[in-house]
Amino acid sequence: MTKIPTKKILKLGYTATTYKGMGISTVFEYKVLPFLSLEAGIYSRTAREGDGISFSLIDRQLNGQNLFASGGARWYPNMRKRIARQQSANNFTGSYLSISYESSLAAIQNGKVRDHFSMSYGFQGRFLNNGFLDFSLGLYYLRPFPEWFTSGMQVPTAFRIDNLVFASRSLIGLAFGDWKKNDRGPLCDVLYCDYLVRKHFKVRLPEVNIGIRGQFIRGEIGYERKLGPSPLSLNFSLWNETRTSLGRYSGIQATTMGEAQLRFYYLQKKQISKGRASDNLSGLYLGSRLAYIWRYRDASFLNPVTNAYSSAGIMTGYQQRLFNRLYFDALIGFSGLSSDKKLIKVESGEFNAKASVGFAF
Repeated sequence: MTKIPTKKILKLGYTATTYKGMGISTVFEYKVLPFLSLEAGIYSRTAREGDGISFSLIDRQLNGQNLFASGGARWYPNMRKRIARQQSANNFTGSYLSISYESSLAAIQNGKVRDHFSMSYGFQGRFLNNGFLDFSLGLYYLRPFPEWFTSGMQVPTAFRIDNLVFASRSLIGLAFGDWKKNDRGPLCDVLYCDYLVRKHFKVRLPEVNIGIRGQFIRGEIGYERKLGPSPLSLNFSLWNETRTSLGRYSGIQATTMGEAQLRFYYLQKKQISKGRASDNLSGLYLGSRLAYIWRYRDASFLNPVTNAYSSAGIMTGYQQRLFNRLYFDALIGFSGLSSDKKLIKVESGEFNAKASVGFAF
């Protein structure tokens, strides 16, 4: 998609960060010069912690504390040279430097909004006709400090070095713009469709947040293997989210989840017979899952707390290998939750969705 001219683009996607949580973004970006664009967007936070989107919380997302408006500019430093060398057209694909400002639509603490100033470096790319991926690392000034909006502490208005954090952000989803649809593009140059893939290791792009007063990291590794010649596979993963805080109220919070999934790629045999796919680990799937979650919390003036629970359920999703070493995996499912003392008794249900992108080997 690097040689398709594009002057405007509307992006709808799933956003994963550690400094403001997971959520849904709508962003419009417009090229004013070949190397410069302006963008504006709306972001709805659906979860501050954890992984994925819990649909039980959707009704809370339309209040101003969870809605953020943003505006900014992007500079594509290599765009003019790539156009001159006929390596690219004037579009939104490639590395960029950006500055932006973001603010909640309502006060979050002490009558003040939550806002972010940022400078970041990232890469944005399109795949197929309407897919896009955007990943960046940057320096963010978060006001108030990200831990403070859950407490009753007064929020200082003066500049504080503690409010600076180094963080990552990933955004993946659908893109719509003024480009012409290309039905005859080199599909298998994008999709890893003509290769046999019986097993692969997966490393999800991490979400990090490194600051003076606190650190946060969320990551996941996995291994998936085909079961013989069948369209079934076993997918194992280990996920961790760790948050540390320094200062007067220091502490650590950690959540680790081990999960096993049985996946059935139900269209694969039909696609292979028509010559549209090969025997690999890509496509639509149905499945079941079983997970064990362990949580630990140790904070100042409090005794350490450890708890655990299990989760089992059903799901449907889509996984695709991209550009040889990348993968995209999105699913939606329903799970029953049980405490560590009642592992076979369902105590509550959870309906959620999740999307991830990373490297596959």
